[in-house]
Amino acid sequence: MRGTAVIATLATAVSAKFFNIQAVEDYDWDVTQWTAGCDGDGCYYDFNVSGIASDRNPARPAFLAYCSGSGEGAPYEECDLLDEADVARRVVAKLLPATRSNGSDTVAHIQVSFQYTDLEVDTTWWNFTGHGDASYNQFVAPALDFTIKPDTVAGVA
Repeated sequence: MRGTAVIATLATAVSAKFFNIQAVEDYDWDVTQWTAGCDGDGCYYDFNVSGIASDRNPARPAFLAYCSGSGEGAPYEECDLLDEADVARRVVAKLLPATRSNGSDTVAHIQVSFQYTDLEVDTTWWNFTGHGDASYNQFVAPALDFTIKPDTVAGVA
C-alpha cells in the first residue's frame, strides 16, 4: 500500500533532516458532509475534506479525500483519496477525545493530516496537520460543513 510505503520511507530515513515551520497563512481545508455519532459501541465519523493547490512555500498539491473511522483517541485511519495527482500523497484522520460538559452539547474534535512528496524535490516530504471542532450530529441534525486551518507543518529532507 502506498501510504504504508510513505511511512516506512520516513521511518527508515536515518540521515534525514527533520524540521518544523510555522503554519502557512491563507491555507484552509474544507470539511463537507460531516456526520458523526456515538452509540453503545463508541463514536464514529465520516466526511469529505479538500485543500486547494498552492505555489506558496512550501508548494502543495490539491487534494480531495473521504474519511471515516471510529473511536475517540484511536489511531489515525487512512482516508480514501478521491482525485488524482502526480505526487505521492496521503490523508489520515482521527477522533480526539470529545469535550463533554453538563447542560451543553458535546464537542467532537477531529485531527486531519495531509502528507505529500515535495513538488520539486522528490526526496523531501511535507506533513500538514490541523484540528476541527464539530458536533455529534448524526440522526439529530443535518450534515455539517466547516473549515480546518492546519496549525502544524513539518518536513523531512
